[in-house]
Amino acid sequence: MASVRRFVFATPRAAAARTVRAHAFLGGALLVYQRAVVTELSRRLGLAISAPAEADLVDLESIAAGEPGLLFLCGLPYVRTRDAGLTLEPLAAPVSIDYADESPGYHSLLLGSPRFGGATIDQLTALRLGINSYDSMSGWVLPAGEGMPLDRFLSTTITGTHRRSLASLLAGELDAAPIDSMLLACEAITTPAFAELPALAAYGPSPSPPVVLVGDDPELAQRLRQALTSLHEDSSGRAALALGCMARFDAMHDGDYDWIRECDRRAATCTPS
Repeated sequence: MASVRRFVFATPRAAAARTVRAHAFLGGALLVYQRAVVTELSRRLGLAISAPAEADLVDLESIAAGEPGLLFLCGLPYVRTRDAGLTLEPLAAPVSIDYADESPGYHSLLLGSPRFGGATIDQLTALRLGINSYDSMSGWVLPAGEGMPLDRFLSTTITGTHRRSLASLLAGELDAAPIDSMLLACEAITTPAFAELPALAAYGPSPSPPVVLVGDDPELAQRLRQALTSLHEDSSGRAALALGCMARFDAMHDGDYDWIRECDRRAATCTPS
């Protein structure tokens, strides 16, 4: 009697049982919104996605090389990691409520000490600059790549986070700091004084930080992209987006981030080694 070969095929129920890990790289002020978005994705897709946990960029390569994961990631480490050969698939990027009629984008706002109200960067000199990192898109690469006048600064302090930069401006410990406009909107919810800091200049727009899938799963990527870009179509999705001051997600692809690659090349010419 001939032997019978048995084949086991994955079913939608079995696929849904897999847990997709979510990681957040964009700052604690956005975490409530990101967790609400993940809750909506899980509900709509019947997919187990872990609540996003704050992650460190030093772990990005190991996360990108592992099991399927959902990443809320800045565009700069996205392009650098993808161009290094790792498989990252951009799914969608958020559109701010303040720019709801535009494509996904944000600015680096060069905020000043409260004493500089009404001034512009061209009117000031010998300033104490604070940046969160030389590897930050909004904190350095975007303004440096877009022509921030570095001769206006007497010193540069690395603060480590946008929140520390904002707090240092309020305390008078810094004179100026480039801040992510999307992050600022959420930071100002809990600390309204941040919204009162004067803007000395604005740089950008740059493409918004993408939601990224790692793990090389095209079918899962398409399902997640479709769910993200339809969140704004019902009340529960809009409520999740509103927690981050976002209007919707638009679909994104790798070529949408070529602008960041070019800006990174320009900024490299004035970034300390």
